[in-house]
Amino acid sequence: MSDITLLGPILAATIKAYGENSDRSQQSRDGIIGPSDLGFCRNKAALMIRGVEQSDSSNIAAAQVGTAVHSYVAEAFKTFGPKTWIVDNRKVTATFPSGVEVTGTPDLILPDYNAIIDVKTVDGFSWIKREGVSQNHKWQRHTYAMGAIAAGLLDDSKTVWVGNYFIDRSGKEPEPMFLIEEMDPTLTNEIDSWIGDVTYAVKNGEEAMRDIPAPVCERICSYFTECRGGLPVNDGQDVIEDDDLKAAIRMYVEARDLEKDAGKMKREAQARLYGVNGTDGEWQIRWTRINASTVESFEKASYDRMDVRKIRR
Repeated sequence: MSDITLLGPILAATIKAYGENSDRSQQSRDGIIGPSDLGFCRNKAALMIRGVEQSDSSNIAAAQVGTAVHSYVAEAFKTFGPKTWIVDNRKVTATFPSGVEVTGTPDLILPDYNAIIDVKTVDGFSWIKREGVSQNHKWQRHTYAMGAIAAGLLDDSKTVWVGNYFIDRSGKEPEPMFLIEEMDPTLTNEIDSWIGDVTYAVKNGEEAMRDIPAPVCERICSYFTECRGGLPVNDGQDVIEDDDLKAAIRMYVEARDLEKDAGKMKREAQARLYGVNGTDGEWQIRWTRINASTVESFEKASYDRMDVRKIRR
């Protein structure tokens, strides 16, 4: 009989192997740049094009959850969406001014709306609400739109719409977030310039720009050791120049300060509402007496707990 203690690792290894052998993973190993690589890291793209072997086993759990959600969403669109929707089954190719071609499969092409929709799974919406759609996501959907226009699926004589449908993979956000805007023609040259940097580095045997901070790169990139293994170790004194990291610092500090203020506001409001039970038509308030208890040899005093929640309609 097989050893039952090995079953968990076997299941995990099986799922990971499936993810690492997906079409997208194979495309990366074959050195083919896709729309999702644009606007991310130029040196990673250069290493992929050169066919350099991946040096690290990166954590692909989040990507696998994203792939699973994409499959579910695609089936929903195919089953209940209008027949005019083109769902995750049409490859399109964008040709940039330099002549470089990038091919990919959009999640959703909507000819009736003259729109491209790219589905993304993320961990919460706070960052997107604050900072907006990332460059990587903007460039990806723009490239899909270029390819769809070239294929005659969208009409560039009219307004072309590009959007993202964000799903919270943690499940904490009850509803997805949908953001859409007009296609920005100026992005074509921006993307082409980025591709040009990568192409120049590959042709001249040079390193391209490392666009992702090392601590982030170490967590997510399968080329980390190959790319940064010989570089000096970060001593913690580097000047942080990455815009996303700067924004994350500001977001953290503001949230910390708001948390302090929120605590003060909550205590002051609670004092005014002590003993009040009822509803104002929107919120229901109820006080509950929590009895004293003994936890690990010390007594936890009794207290009154206030519960405020939105009324269900």
